[in-house]
Amino acid sequence: MPQNKLIEYYNNQLATFRIHFTNTVNRQGVEDIHQLRVFTKRIRTILAIMEISSQSEFRKKEHLHLFLEPFRLAGELREIQLHLHLISAYDSEYLAPYKEYLIESQEQANENLLEGLARFDFENLEELNKVLLKKIENVTNEIASKESRTYLLSKLKRVEELKDNINDDQKLHKIRIHLRAVMETLRLMNALEPSNEMREVKFQPRSLNDIIGKCHDQTVLIVSLERFVQQSANERIIQHLSTLINDLVNENSVARKNINTLLVSYLSQTV
Repeated sequence: MPQNKLIEYYNNQLATFRIHFTNTVNRQGVEDIHQLRVFTKRIRTILAIMEISSQSEFRKKEHLHLFLEPFRLAGELREIQLHLHLISAYDSEYLAPYKEYLIESQEQANENLLEGLARFDFENLEELNKVLLKKIENVTNEIASKESRTYLLSKLKRVEELKDNINDDQKLHKIRIHLRAVMETLRLMNALEPSNEMREVKFQPRSLNDIIGKCHDQTVLIVSLERFVQQSANERIIQHLSTLINDLVNENSVARKNINTLLVSYLSQTV
């Protein structure tokens, strides 16, 4: 029987996830946490395609639940790290209290993440994987490739349906999630069938996804700054940060117009 490339790919990504998991436990670096989340997203996409390819004989729900807490906690810490990075571009004494607030929040988020990672049940994951691998062992490479293509097209369709709502923060974030799934599906398809025509550059939304990601990060920073301003009693800090917020809102509006142009162009080539 030919080598099951879907199982092989899943095992490889899971092994790399474990490396980033260990690195995050040991040093909680910005890139470690980022990669932990990247590989969690990758694994979630693989699990979704495994479920489809097995005609739902395998159900991904228990696996997804297992990954949920570390993904969420890593996201909370990464969000704070991104805020610190973004405000480092502004040289202002009035940002000092906000920076102190972020540093304190980072310490708590870091502690929460370590506690969450300590609770991650690798033994349970091993047991779930035994069931998973048994249920998809007869899924051929051809079936996995076909279902991956179907999954990819479904994600592009969802982006098409949401494209007119980029000024809605939640809808824009959903577009980003679907584009990430497209990227990860293309990566899987390359492993399953290196000659597949959908590997063409026109299908790869990496640059677009990065731009949407930066816009989203800025949006979340604006919300955080607004919350901090509401809690502040210092009028000068309130005035300065309110001006900064207005500047960020204007930049964000320009970025969304650019995203709209790029998104329309991307979809015209793929849908």
